[in-house]
This record gives sequence, structure tokens and C-alpha cells, in this order.
Amino acid sequence: MNKAIRTFIPIALGLTLALTGCNTPQKQSKQKQEQIQKETQKDTQITGLQPLNAMTLQITFAEPLLDEEVNPANIDKIKQNIKFDNEMSIVNVPRLKTGAKSTYIVPVTIQKPGTAYTVNYKGGEDQTFEASDEKINIHQAKQVTSDTFEIESFKEDGVTDYANIIEAYRPDRGNLAFQVNNENIDENGKKYQVISSLRDRTITIKSSNGDKIIANYVPFTQAADGRQAPKFRLADGQTLSPGTKYTVSSDWAMIKNPSFNTKEIAPLTIKTAEAIDNKSFQLTLEKDPGMELFAGRSVKLQSEDGSMIQAQYRFSSRKGAVGIFDIKDNKLKSGVKYKVVPTNKWATADNILLIAK
Repeated sequence: MNKAIRTFIPIALGLTLALTGCNTPQKQSKQKQEQIQKETQKDTQITGLQPLNAMTLQITFAEPLLDEEVNPANIDKIKQNIKFDNEMSIVNVPRLKTGAKSTYIVPVTIQKPGTAYTVNYKGGEDQTFEASDEKINIHQAKQVTSDTFEIESFKEDGVTDYANIIEAYRPDRGNLAFQVNNENIDENGKKYQVISSLRDRTITIKSSNGDKIIANYVPFTQAADGRQAPKFRLADGQTLSPGTKYTVSSDWAMIKNPSFNTKEIAPLTIKTAEAIDNKSFQLTLEKDPGMELFAGRSVKLQSEDGSMIQAQYRFSSRKGAVGIFDIKDNKLKSGVKYKVVPTNKWATADNILLIAK
């Protein structure tokens, strides 16, 4: 074989490999990634779907979801994974039902009656379902503070908050936790309506004077203190007028006793303030309120030079009369005295001082 032929063969072979992509690391890596993606999509296909009520779906996957796929910190990405049409979306992460392998309670935006929806997971096979117009049966509405009211339901009436039947919350629910099957029937044959996450939910409240107000759900209050009594609060600065009848209505709840008459309710009284570190402190009320009334509240700390620091209640930190607050975008200065000033008059704090460590 002459030199020209010997030179031509490797060049031609190299050209062939370049054109076909055979055996290149980049091509192999891409193919491997595509294969993994296909296998992952196959494993997480939706195999069962049931609308439970106007704001809740129950979805079964072929395999359990990964931890990262049910982590609240990843909510925006999870919303992209579970895609609906007709402007529907999830409002919080899927929660695995106690005792189930891969069946999840999934809170969604309010379904429109008569609408057929399509959903898929990570671009997998489409699933369709008809909207549910079923509303949650709520027993009563009741005033709690000058700007907050609650709506209460009872397990005895066949209504359960999803916190009682999901694996993530089971260890902390004590004797409130129980198990239901795929039809949400317990071991005694009792069927339950399921209240899913109330994150970003609203309720309408109308006064006897004709005023209509939208109230927002107060986070982490829907299954607090052993009750199913989520709190709803008027916008900052708004209050319920004493001596007025209010009626509550909702596109996701049917309230048996929807009206209440308002009265003057004194604000909470802060008794002491004690620093934990330079970013947090605890406030102690004069008495235990008996329910989660710290939620969503904030205070300002006024230093001796008149400057202000904002602090927000740490959700679910209340122990009796004590709640923890966290400093926002600042730090306490060691040895400085701060005056506690509750925002929006939710509490009084007469000459209550916080001394930073």
C-alpha cells in the first residue's frame, strides 16, 4: 500500500466518525441524558387521577415522587412539572397520603364547573378529568380579632384537614392522624371530604351595610392547635366594624352558619421581650391566647436614636403565650435598648423594651 493510500484511510475514517457522531463523548452523554429523562418520565407517569372537590385533586403516579419534587422550596419548579390547561395550576406541593405508595393530595386553583381539564407530568402522557363543583362543608364562621375571623369544620362531620392524612405531617399530629383509602374512607367505613392546602386562598366577607371585602388566608393556621379553624385576615389597616353583621361566602366552601355579629375585641397584650440572638427574639403575651394569633403579625423595634427595625413572627413557633420573631434585613446591636411597637395595633406593648445581647 502506497503512502497516499495509507494517509487517506485514517482521514476518511475520521470524517465518517465526525459525520455520524459515533463514539464521541458528547454524543454519548447527550444520548444517556435523553434516555434517563425518558425513563424518569416513564417512572413518574400519572396512573390515576380523581378530583376530590373544587380545590383538590388526588393523583397517583407509577412511582413515588422524589424528595425534591415535593419540597416546598421548589414550588415554582414543581408548578412547571405538573402542567394543566385552562389556566389551572397547583397552589402547593403534592403530599403523599399516609399508607400510600405513590398517591398524593394535590391542591389546585379553583376548578371551573363544566370544564374538562388536561394535565401531564414532565411532558408525559396527558390525563383528562372533569371539574368538580363540590365545596367543603364548613360548620361556622366566627370573629377572632378586630381584623381576623375563622371558619371551622369538624372531623365528626366527615371533613378532615389534609394534615391529618398525609405522611409528611403524621409524626406531629398525634392522635389526630389517621389513614384513609383511595376513596378517602377510614377503617370504620366513614368517608371524608379533604381540605387541601389553603395557601393563597381567599374568602369574601360582606357586611350588613353592603360592604364587600376580600380576606386572605393566614398561613399555617388551617390545622393549628388541634382544630380545623383556618384564620382569614383583612388587608393591612382594615378592621371589622363593631356591632355589624358579616356574612362569609366562598367558591370552595359551603358554610352552614356563615354569619356573625362583631364586637369590640381588645388587642393582645405583650408582657415581655427577650433577645435570642442578634437576628431573633421572643415575645411573651400576658396570657396564652389558646390559638394561633401570632401568625402573620409583625413588630417594629425602635432604637434609642429613633431608627426602626422590622421583625416578623416565625410561623408555627408559638408555645403557649410565647412566640418567636425574626429580624428582617438587619441585626440587633449588642447592648442597645429597643422599644417594641406592634404594627397595625394587633397588640399593645406599653414600655416593653428589648435589650440586645
